Amino acid sequence: MGIINYPGNLSPAVILTWQGENVANAISTTLKKFPYTLANESVTEFTITAATSAKTVALTRKAAKGQRFFNDTLNTFTTAPTSGLGLEDLVAAGTKANCTIDLTFTYARFFDALLEQMTLTGPASNNLANPSDSKAILDTFTHAVPSGKITIGYKTATQSLKALPCRLVKSDVKPGPAGKPPAVTLTFELDFLTGIDAVRREAMRKLIAMDWSKIARLGTDAASGKPEIKLWRQNVMAYLVNYTDMARGEQFRAGLVSRHKGKSAVVLATDLRDDIDGLVVTANHWGQAREDLKTERHQRLLSDLFGTLHQSTWVSSPVSFLREIGSTYGFNVHKSAALALQYGAGHCGEHAQVSFSVLADIIKSPGAQVSHAVFTGNANIDHAFVVYNLDVATVVQTLATAANNTRVKKGEEIKVWNLRDAITKNSPKLGYVMDPYLDKTVMKPTADELLTALNNKARKASVKDTDFLAFAGEYPSSFTTDDLRKKTEAERKKLVKNV
Repeated sequence: MGIINYPGNLSPAVILTWQGENVANAISTTLKKFPYTLANESVTEFTITAATSAKTVALTRKAAKGQRFFNDTLNTFTTAPTSGLGLEDLVAAGTKANCTIDLTFTYARFFDALLEQMTLTGPASNNLANPSDSKAILDTFTHAVPSGKITIGYKTATQSLKALPCRLVKSDVKPGPAGKPPAVTLTFELDFLTGIDAVRREAMRKLIAMDWSKIARLGTDAASGKPEIKLWRQNVMAYLVNYTDMARGEQFRAGLVSRHKGKSAVVLATDLRDDIDGLVVTANHWGQAREDLKTERHQRLLSDLFGTLHQSTWVSSPVSFLREIGSTYGFNVHKSAALALQYGAGHCGEHAQVSFSVLADIIKSPGAQVSHAVFTGNANIDHAFVVYNLDVATVVQTLATAANNTRVKKGEEIKVWNLRDAITKNSPKLGYVMDPYLDKTVMKPTADELLTALNNKARKASVKDTDFLAFAGEYPSSFTTDDLRKKTEAERKKLVKNV
């Protein structure tokens, strides 16, 4: 008695999976055996050749206009009609069948270059923001600004794999109605690991780049919950978890500490700020001056590209992966900083994490000339940065009262501190601002200048003038907490203005 029992031709569904490596110092070993799944129509064709003891069976797929050879319900490939008798032999042979696959796929070259930079190993000398070969990265996309709107075009490439070993690991046969063919689904596992070399490692990375390319094209907010988007993101996430060298990221972080420890607060405002800026691309658009197109062309072009991803397909932004990794694996501020430096990109939050982490270690160092670092940001605008060399005496825990607060919604909890009070209490010691996210022409380098900016005419006109900043942490800390949450809205509004 056979399994398929159908002598005619039928078109089986084919699921393709593969496993990769887990590098030394990877983010985690929990996904070491992760089954990456190929379910992307950028795989334009493949042929699986399976030799059994009885015969050789070929499963072919060549997509064309009007013939996708893809099953949306199963979210996987289908193949051209194949003899049921041949499939019977293949299913019976199972893992004993000698199988290889020829496969062709297309991907956007930028996402391969991005993955290559994010997963670099070895000495921490270069990253995406400061690569050894800028041209090789910038050549993977086009950048234009017609009518003042940034437009990014991705250059594609086609890759072919030849005679890659694979094996049939699962067969699912569901009988059809009388006289009709059964529904056959065959799962093959591609074997990159036996005889692994640089060519195969590159091919695996490009398959992940193919998925990332599709997320960037289709992963809008409305579509982000679709099964195919989720699957592609799972593949990219697992690859980053398995191939990111966290020790290398820590080398970047420790290098910043080593280069700048012992410097005065005022010197750090320039030297450390510029060093961090050179290692982390601003990866979103906030309406403020960022990298300069003439003096920082590489970073500016990448910033514009990442800004378009942030605005149109957030789930394809490298920062969305960076933050999900940090959340999933419980990273503290130092690990998050190391990851941002390894990846070379971040929003204001990542720039602030790096600033705070490095300043905290500088403060710990012998001969430190800086006393405190405060992880902070605007209390009524969604922007993070660090204030240092000022001590926070009191942290106020309250509920937002301003309807125009874009950091938190009205009625939500927020912790704040009074910058004006801190400046007065710490006098004559001067406080400074570390905000490498913003261009130097925009950033206010001293706490006094920041306070003035918080209460300027524009802020008053928009009813956002305030002495308060958001509070996310301090090193070292010895503050007291003033809890206003049980007070009335009117009382809170009076005590914490425009927050």
